[in-house]
Amino acid sequence: MTTPAPAPTLVIAHRTAPRDARENSLDGIATAAGFGADVVEVDARRSRDGTAVLLHDPWLLRVQHLPLSVKWVRDARLARLGVPTLADALEVAGEVGVRLAVDTKDAGAAAAVLGAVRTGGDTDRVLLWSQHMPVVRSYVRALPDAEVALLRDTFEPAAHDRLLADAAAIGARAVSAHEDAVTPAFIAAAADRGLAVYCWYQHLDVQRARLADVSAAGLVGVVTDWPADARELLRGDG
Repeated sequence: MTTPAPAPTLVIAHRTAPRDARENSLDGIATAAGFGADVVEVDARRSRDGTAVLLHDPWLLRVQHLPLSVKWVRDARLARLGVPTLADALEVAGEVGVRLAVDTKDAGAAAAVLGAVRTGGDTDRVLLWSQHMPVVRSYVRALPDAEVALLRDTFEPAAHDRLLADAAAIGARAVSAHEDAVTPAFIAAAADRGLAVYCWYQHLDVQRARLADVSAAGLVGVVTDWPADARELLRGDG
């Protein structure tokens, strides 16, 4: 029997497209789509009003230059600062034809994320990720048809194994792992547990050196600040 070839590896733009647009922005979603991304990764936290908004850091200092915690700030002010809601991001993603991978940074934002996704009405277009195991478990229970992933950076074999065991134990369907963890052997071990694998590349040289091999081994998605480069590599043009 011939073994079927793995599905093409998805290109996932990390934090929208921070090298070419403001990170976690609506413009960044459109920019990433223009680079050929299949999926755009965004970070979710909650506002003072309990709304899921796009922000990586707990503070509005690095990008918005305001020394306030996002959970202290109301939606109207966040909008003036250019912090979009997850609902707006889902709408724009649908308009430009990409899916969203939503990394829930704040465990307290899980209910707000679920509300936005349910209102959007299309769980097939959303990947739900988090480093928080209770959040992942809650997503699995609330949206059994959605693909939910446990995200974790691990750096030695025992930790890699624990990531896979933890993900399987809480019902996740995937893991998102560090560039140094993801090898063909890691992908095979994940597959034995029924888990898909996504890999985040922090370094362009590592992406160029390793992506082709792990893609051939069945990597489901590459999370990258260089989506155009990843697309070329996966086409065999790199």
